[in-house]
Amino acid sequence: MDSNSYPQTPNFVELLHSQQDCVFLNSQQPSSPQVPPFDTPPAERRERRTWTPTDDVVLISSWLNTSKDPLVGNEQRSGAFWKRIAAYFAASPKVAGCEQREASHCKQRWHKINDLVSKFCGSYEAATREKTSGQNENDILKHAHEIFYNNYKKRFTLEHAWKELRNDQKWCDLSTSKTEVSSKKRKCEDGAQSASSHATGEADQVADRPPGVKAAKGLGKKTVGKALSEFQSMWSIKKQDLAMKERLSKMGLLDSLIAKKEPLADYEEALKRKLINELLSS
Repeated sequence: MDSNSYPQTPNFVELLHSQQDCVFLNSQQPSSPQVPPFDTPPAERRERRTWTPTDDVVLISSWLNTSKDPLVGNEQRSGAFWKRIAAYFAASPKVAGCEQREASHCKQRWHKINDLVSKFCGSYEAATREKTSGQNENDILKHAHEIFYNNYKKRFTLEHAWKELRNDQKWCDLSTSKTEVSSKKRKCEDGAQSASSHATGEADQVADRPPGVKAAKGLGKKTVGKALSEFQSMWSIKKQDLAMKERLSKMGLLDSLIAKKEPLADYEEALKRKLINELLSS
């Protein structure tokens, strides 16, 4: 029995090799078109265009012009507000021919700009307070970058955006508020005269603030009400003038009837009595 099993071993090995060859050949054949191979690369994603300084400047202009609309402003749904900004951005000739920015992209980029510029305003204000004799604007700006890096452990790369926003009312308030906090201590020591000058300065700042949405709408209603009041006054004067002219006309007609020497006809007598009654009752 053992002697018969050994001669069969080579045949069994050859059979295994032949089956492995068949499997290998089948694996080399192209797969069915309905089943994609596992290593098929996914659909190519379009790379998002990075924001350039020009893009940032156009976005800032779009936000300022949209949010400062006195009749619309930002008192609307967030989606509609950012769609208006995206449309304003796309209409700018500075970005003509470039990839169109979605409203969500504009919103994300603006929030980043707003956050970093607000922080740099604080750094710049701190550098201004630490200004020493002989330093110029460039020295202060360089020191502001150093303060920003020390506070947030990263460099400020949006100086172009800061230059666009630094003179706007909102970011001016961010700078002046910190100055006022630090100066209040000195003003308290100076007495009532210093406090009164500080209050006057705050009143001037409030007066310079542009009107808000509700104030602009209220101003429009006041203008309409004032025009209506003036029209009603003019119409009242006109009515009085017409009534006076009509009264003078009736008096003239009555005088002509009374001045007649010959007897009056029936219709003339009736007209005379009517005119007398109307003039006496008015």
